[in-house]
Order: sequence, then C-alpha cells, then structure tokens
Amino acid sequence: MFADFLNTLTQLIDQHPTWAGMIVCLVAMIESLAIVGVIVPGVAIMFAIGALISTGTLEMVSTILWAAAGASFGDGLSFALGKHYDKKIYNVTWFKKNPHVLKNGHNFFKKYGAISILIGRFIGPIRAVIPLVAGILDMPIKHYIPTNLIASALWAPAYLMPGFFFGKSSALIPINLQKEWLFILLFAVLTWALYKVLKRP
Repeated sequence: MFADFLNTLTQLIDQHPTWAGMIVCLVAMIESLAIVGVIVPGVAIMFAIGALISTGTLEMVSTILWAAAGASFGDGLSFALGKHYDKKIYNVTWFKKNPHVLKNGHNFFKKYGAISILIGRFIGPIRAVIPLVAGILDMPIKHYIPTNLIASALWAPAYLMPGFFFGKSSALIPINLQKEWLFILLFAVLTWALYKVLKRP
C-alpha cells in the first residue's frame, strides 16, 4: 500500500511539476486536519515525500517550506473550527464514537497549556486534535499563531528527513537486495524476537 501511494504521488508530481509544491502543501494540510489527520497515516505520507526529495523529484528547501505551510494551515483550520463551533464539536458523530480522542486532547492541553501546540505536533495519537481542542478551550489567537508557526516549521523537516535518509541509503543497496527488502525485514524481526525469547530467564 505504501509503495502504491509513493508511486501515485511520484507520478502525480512528475506529471505536474509546477504544482509539486501545492501538492505537498495539500497533503500536509489534509494530514493535519482534525478527524482526517487521526485517520490518515501522516508519518508514512511525509516519509514518502522525504523519499522523493532524496531522488531529486522534489527540491528540499521548497518542499520543507510547502509542507510547513500546509501543516500550519491545516492546524489553523482545525483551531478555527474549534473556536467557531465550540462545544458543538462533541456532537460530531465521529467524536461520539471515539470520545477518548477529544478527552486525551483536553487532558494534554490542560496539562501543557499553549506549549501543547508545539509538543502535540510530534505525538501521533493527539497531533490532529490539539489545535481543535485549543480552539474549543478558547486559546488566545495571539498565543496560538506564533506557537503554530514554530511547531510547523520544526515538524516539516523532522518528518521529511527520515524518508530522505532512507532514500539516500537505499541507493547504496544492491538492486537484488532492494527487491527482497520485505524478506530481509521479516528475517530481522524474527531474529530480534528469537533473541528476546532466549534472553528470558
């Protein structure tokens, strides 16, 4: 599935190079939105984009800037929704079925306050709902905006670089081994599991 997504993304960018930045921005924005961001595998998506940087399909600096802009806009939209709809958010069907998501977001925000916008950006399970919760709890905009911009600026390279380094390192692996990567990974996991079992007293 990841390989299919990477191929689709590559083809889309190859076919529309002038829109590459906007595509990255849109992807980052979607994975940052409340509810959508909880479901969409943001780490995998950014990893794939990072891999495209390593192949030269995307330029590094501009891609990081577009990704940061998309993340900032997506979070800002979630924040605005929280501000506008306030407690009505609790009546959204998805949140009714998954009450723990907002509850965890509330607890996290109450514990860390404004800095939760920065910290939460790097914590998968609550990443996409923290801005929404901040809006619901009426966080001042003058505090939200600079924190959001800093968080997005740090998040973009942090999530793109693993894919970039993976792409660079995979270029050094012989082609015949690249084709067998799944078996190599499975063997490594099984070896590690066996080691853990044998290590037990």
